[in-house]
Amino acid sequence: MPYLSRNDIEIIAQRVVSAYKRLPGHDGQKVDMIQPNLLVCDLLGLSVDHHTLSRSGAILGLTSCGPVSVPIFDDPTVPKYYDLDGRTLLIDSGLLAEGSNRGRYNFTLVHEACHQIYKMLFPKEYMSSIRKRKVHYCTSRSSSGEGDWEEWRTNTLASAILMPADMVLSNMDAFGLGNSLKMLNKVFAPTEYRKFEQMADYMGVSKQALAIRLKRLALLDFDYLEDPYALVDVYPD
Repeated sequence: MPYLSRNDIEIIAQRVVSAYKRLPGHDGQKVDMIQPNLLVCDLLGLSVDHHTLSRSGAILGLTSCGPVSVPIFDDPTVPKYYDLDGRTLLIDSGLLAEGSNRGRYNFTLVHEACHQIYKMLFPKEYMSSIRKRKVHYCTSRSSSGEGDWEEWRTNTLASAILMPADMVLSNMDAFGLGNSLKMLNKVFAPTEYRKFEQMADYMGVSKQALAIRLKRLALLDFDYLEDPYALVDVYPD
């Protein structure tokens, strides 16, 4: 694969989102959110299937660049094999369970689709993956750090496609968040936090994913999603 900067990936995302906006039904309408299944199936022409992908639940999604068989665990005592065709995304059925995080499902689906987008854009570079029958896994502990190049570029593209800059800005205005946020804190800034939650729910993304995207777009200075009281913590010298 050629080197891709963050700006290169943003440009790829813009091309994908522009094509998404031209889908039938979007003509003349304001598009302010991405519907992942519409993106994956109608725009990219990919198939989606749902199975239990691991006994532990650690594997959230997977796809492949070419034909390969992978184990599935719908019956945990008798694993079977699923024949991937190089155009199918397998998503763990647990992500569809009642009470599950819709944002995590959507991000996993688009993450796997982004592997396929890279294959479409760089077919020659992906030939080696086809020969090796490479399977791309999205796990509950997948690294988003820049040291893991494959996952970093895929997560970065998925984030930029699910949360395009223009849609983020439009929704911030619609939900009364203005042009930027100083901080996210449910204890010390509850009004802004509730609006942020509503925006994340509307866009179909997790709060964490949206906060990361806002910071990358320089629209958020600080977030205290994990520990709202960190704002007032005192540390001894």
